[in-house]
Amino acid sequence: MRVGIFPNLVKKESAALVRQLIGICEKYDAEYYLPAYVGQSTQHVYASIKPEHLRPHLSIFDTVDVAMVLGGDGTILKLAKNFAGTGIPICGVNLGSLGFLYEVEGKSLESRFADILNGHYFLEERSMLHSELHYDDGLVQILPTALNDIVIGHGNVGKMIRVDMSINGRFVHQYPGDGLLVSTPTGSTGYTFSAGGPIVAPNVKCLLVTPICPHLLLKVPTVLNENDTISFSVTNSRNVVSLSIDGIIDIDFMQTMVLEVRKSDKKLTFMRFNENYFYKNLFTKLISAE
Repeated sequence: MRVGIFPNLVKKESAALVRQLIGICEKYDAEYYLPAYVGQSTQHVYASIKPEHLRPHLSIFDTVDVAMVLGGDGTILKLAKNFAGTGIPICGVNLGSLGFLYEVEGKSLESRFADILNGHYFLEERSMLHSELHYDDGLVQILPTALNDIVIGHGNVGKMIRVDMSINGRFVHQYPGDGLLVSTPTGSTGYTFSAGGPIVAPNVKCLLVTPICPHLLLKVPTVLNENDTISFSVTNSRNVVSLSIDGIIDIDFMQTMVLEVRKSDKKLTFMRFNENYFYKNLFTKLISAE
């Protein structure tokens, strides 16, 4: 088995966990590789790693059979576009606060590694979002695939924007407010939840549209069929409007553009060990927040 190790280089706990995981790989005669990052921030993690275990950032996705991602949900979000559609299963090892995408803690790392070698796991596929910008000159820009959400928001606090939404080519409604969120079930526990949207189990086949601080009475989120195509445009806005993809990539959204969002053909694959892990993580997180 060829193991890819993807640490969060910002978290100070990463170095010790990387060393632990490398020791486990060597104990079980598993090949292991890390992305060949360079820079001062990598020194505490990469200082003792031999060059033959490093691979260029993009080619590593053609090298490994399983990806061990060490960090939080944000670490997986940053890597999602690279793993999308590859079929490489992700095993998330949690560092710090409880993550919704993670199931393995450092203390159980070796036992879970043994489970993987013995085939004691199942694969879970998460849906993703495909989005594209249509310009008035006919140009179409394909945007990065999103695991969580796509946010239409304003740049200036206190100034409202108006977002028109159409579903399957038919105009539905204009939303005045701070913006709109389109999310997958995976994204329902993120910004969508903070904006008043529902929490949806990851195996539910749907898309979610949630208004952000809407003006007037239309404050309810909308649950759509996963095969619907949603189009958005901004009208009569004197404010700066931008698109945010998984909270990582920001793009200007002009009045001459139309944003089209639908379910992506690509999916993200996770390794799971407990059928009930989602609800266990969910209620642990909610109770700890009380």
